[in-house]
Amino acid sequence: MGRSWRRLNMTFVFINNSITWMEAQSYCRANYTDLASVTNMSENQKAKELVPAGQKVWIGLFRDSWKWTDGSNSSFRHWNTNEPNNYVKNETCVAANFGSAGRWEDWNCDRMTAFVCYSGKF
Repeated sequence: MGRSWRRLNMTFVFINNSITWMEAQSYCRANYTDLASVTNMSENQKAKELVPAGQKVWIGLFRDSWKWTDGSNSSFRHWNTNEPNNYVKNETCVAANFGSAGRWEDWNCDRMTAFVCYSGKF
């Protein structure tokens, strides 16, 4: 299934199943709490440690003024160089690129990749 990391009342869980962002969000909400909201560099590093080296994974950030799906109000962002770029005006979901120091990229939401969920409260 996946690996997990726990801090206080929150656990990150890596799911090595390649699906779309919306499918990943539905899966996380049905089985955990939501797609991962990464609110600081320490949490980004903990998520990176769960994911196999070089893998890219969905996280819970989306292009609606770059909001977290669970409503978290963290302003932490860790964009890759030249990101977000909204390539061909169709990239509204975010993946963490753990082949690039855990930096984030905006992608088309229909792209298929693994993902990180969380459970519990922040």
